[in-house]
Amino acid sequence: MFPLVTLGLFAALVLVVEYSFAWFNPIKFRRPLESVPENTWTHTIHRKSTRPGVPYELNPGARGSLRGADISINSLGARGPEVPREKGPGVVRIVSMGASVGFGWTVKDDESYPARLETHLNERAAGTGTRYEVLNFGVGGYATRDEVAALEQIALPLAPDLVIIDYHPNGPEAEPIQPLHKVFRDAAWWEHWNILRGFAAARREWGVRTHGGHQYFWLHSAAGPHWPEFLKAYDKAKRLCDERGLKVVIAGFPSYGQRVEWDPYPFEALISQVRDAAEARGFLFVDILPIYRHSGLKIPDIAVDDEHPGKVGLDLAGAELARVIWENHERLLGRAAPTK
Repeated sequence: MFPLVTLGLFAALVLVVEYSFAWFNPIKFRRPLESVPENTWTHTIHRKSTRPGVPYELNPGARGSLRGADISINSLGARGPEVPREKGPGVVRIVSMGASVGFGWTVKDDESYPARLETHLNERAAGTGTRYEVLNFGVGGYATRDEVAALEQIALPLAPDLVIIDYHPNGPEAEPIQPLHKVFRDAAWWEHWNILRGFAAARREWGVRTHGGHQYFWLHSAAGPHWPEFLKAYDKAKRLCDERGLKVVIAGFPSYGQRVEWDPYPFEALISQVRDAAEARGFLFVDILPIYRHSGLKIPDIAVDDEHPGKVGLDLAGAELARVIWENHERLLGRAAPTK
């Protein structure tokens, strides 16, 4: 009898704590959405994916406008103009996998860095009979493991000649905390309980506090749950691309925060850490931060918010990637850069 009474009292206590949180101080961390906001971003540009490992994806054929920028998703599920599924003669196809930086947050279709890369490459190849096609599969809120899942399920069936995966310091994120994840994924059972979300929030906060006080250091810690998932994604990308004889370029973008000057950059060690992981797998790492540092521009001239470059920054990134690809053409594409 006593154990049953004890169990009953414990259950009553749990319910009291749970409802106290629910009524007076709901835990926001990992809290399921009560309703999905209907707007261009959630209901037009994106859709829930049925592909294994891909939580959501760009909605083929979608058209919309967000923050003054027109957005077009082609029938292949990439941002930008329509392109044939089959490559035409003389076409070099590059697929660019990324998150909101790759997608081109706040900019027009032709101002994203994959679009600018395509333009810069085709300027170099003018009159050679070679045309470069860069498909932008950047999706807001993706972690690196989501990008690699989309690479496998969406991009690789299009027979690319080269793969770009962009990196941002939030790339190792292993928890579905980005807004679009909340919109399109089904909540886990425990996420409906304030008390359990509180434990999860406390665990994450402890990880952040004991790893430099910023979430980006926690995301890159081998002792946490995130960095191992990031390495698994890189291993998967290597396997997928090695099987097809494809090379991988990692486009490394910085975070901006509320800073004005580029130096000191607080996440310099994280760039080195990711570069080492990329190069250990045979990937070519392209660091965009030095390009921004040496541009003569300050952070507010490059960034539109704490995490996203604007039109100028994206064009600088596209130009640098074009230079690196051109100078490493034989290594990356198996043949010398085209000449007239």
